[in-house]
Order: sequence, then C-alpha cells, then structure tokens
Amino acid sequence: MNLFSGLEKFGFSGDEEFDIFKDDKKKKKKVEEPKKKVVKPLEEKDLVLKKTVKCPICDQSFVTLAAKTAKLKRLEPDFDLRPNFEVIDTVKYDVTACPHCGYAAMNRYFDHISTVHAKLIRQEVCSKFRPTRVEDTDTYSYDQAIDRFKLSLISTMAKRAKMSEKAYNCLKIAWLDRAKLKTMPNKAESEKMEYEAVQKEYEGFYKQAYEGFLKASSTETPPFCGMDTSTLDFMLANMSMHYKRYDIASKLVARLLGSSGVSSRVKDKCLELKKQIVVEAKKQQLAKQQAAENAEKEQ
Repeated sequence: MNLFSGLEKFGFSGDEEFDIFKDDKKKKKKVEEPKKKVVKPLEEKDLVLKKTVKCPICDQSFVTLAAKTAKLKRLEPDFDLRPNFEVIDTVKYDVTACPHCGYAAMNRYFDHISTVHAKLIRQEVCSKFRPTRVEDTDTYSYDQAIDRFKLSLISTMAKRAKMSEKAYNCLKIAWLDRAKLKTMPNKAESEKMEYEAVQKEYEGFYKQAYEGFLKASSTETPPFCGMDTSTLDFMLANMSMHYKRYDIASKLVARLLGSSGVSSRVKDKCLELKKQIVVEAKKQQLAKQQAAENAEKEQ
C-alpha cells in the first residue's frame, strides 16, 4: 500500500515509495586523522656539527667536528667530574687537530698561542708530523678521539705548557679509555689482551693526571684549565679514593668543608665522601694489621 497516494496533484508520483524514517542528513565523510609523525631517536651524528677552522701554526684551513652544546641533555657526572650527556660523549670532541701540520690542542687553547709557543711547535711537532688521509666522517670513534688527544698532549709538551694543561690532557685521554672499555667485549683470549692493553693505558694516563694536578694545585694559581680551587680539590679527593690515598682525600675534603665559598650541594657530597673515606681507611688499616700479624707468624 502506498501511503502517499493522492499526492500526484502536488507533483509526487503516486507509486513512488518513501522511507519515512530515512535519515535525510548527508553522511559525513570520515575525516582521516593526520598521520602522527614518527619521532626518530636522536643519534650522536645529530648532535655534531662540522666547522671550518684555520690553523694558527700553518695558516691552512680544515674541517673539524664539534658538539652542538645547545642541544645537549646533561646527565650526572662521574665520581671524578667527567661530564656525561645523553646520546653523545662530548669528550671526544674537546680537541682540535690540524691534519696538515700536526698541531693539536684542547678547543679552549687552540687559537690562543704565542709566537714563542708556535716556534716550539713547528720545531718539535710539525717537523716530525706525517699527514695521513683524513676520513670524511659524521662522528669520531674512541680510537680517533684518543689519537687526537695524544697529538694534543705532544703539542702541549712541546710548548712547555702549564702542569695543569698537561694533566688535563692526560685526564681526558683516561676518560676516553674508560668509556672505550665499557664498549669492549673481553671474553675471547684476543679480546682480553686488547681489553687489558686499554685498561693499562687508562691507568697510566689517569696516574699522570692525578700526580700532575696534585703538583699544579700547589705550584699554580687558579683557574686550573677553567676549574677553580674547590672544583679541583673535589676532583682530586675522588681521584685519591681510586688510589686508596685516604689521607690526601681526607685533607682535601676537610678543606672543602671548612671553606665558606663552597656551595651547600658540594658540601653535602663532601660529607658523603667523608663517610666513605672513614670506612675505607678502617678497612685499609685492618688489612695492614692482618698482614703484619701473618708476617710475624711466618717468622
């Protein structure tokens, strides 16, 4: 039955069917949501830039890599104040090295060189340096960074630099070796040999850094490669723990705690370190007593 019959006079077909409850609203087209952009995790190369530098010794230009400091996210430093950042090890980029003449220096010192120092470097570094092919790379490996720091140390020695500058070079090489060790497997016999070689180099440079900074703290006036006295004392106190020299560590911590210029944050860390020193010093003393008693028994 056509419920709309009789409407022919109004122009509607009598046999036309109408769906009374049909939704006459146009169906809205489904709007596709924009695809979410996939955020690519940051890689080390994303935090490194290439910059052109002119060597103050040979006047030739070259490209070096530098960390993008504005994009770095700082993490907690190591016990000896080694800086740590997410994704990138910035220590690898702390040296500028000329591939043409061999002159290298920590970034803060590269351009600042006297005529006398330049002459010494030409005589003792450039005259012996043999240029090698420079790879076009986006980052520095640990091996590349360590080589660059060793070149820096040679230039630092050649120009008769301050003890603190030489010590800081040694410390940064040790830091790089320490970081490299964390990336190295040491299961196979050949791997163990390589691991032990890097470990030995780490200890060698770390000792040079420690002894160098101890001498610098009593013979130089601050700043020590950008560090004030309290920063150096705190670093040396922690390095002294590595060598079980608790008497030196205790003396440095006492000096920091008694200084009015040291922040409360550093003093809190010093108090923690003081507790550790007391515990370790007691252990050391007991070990010495035990060794002495054993020696007496053997006699």
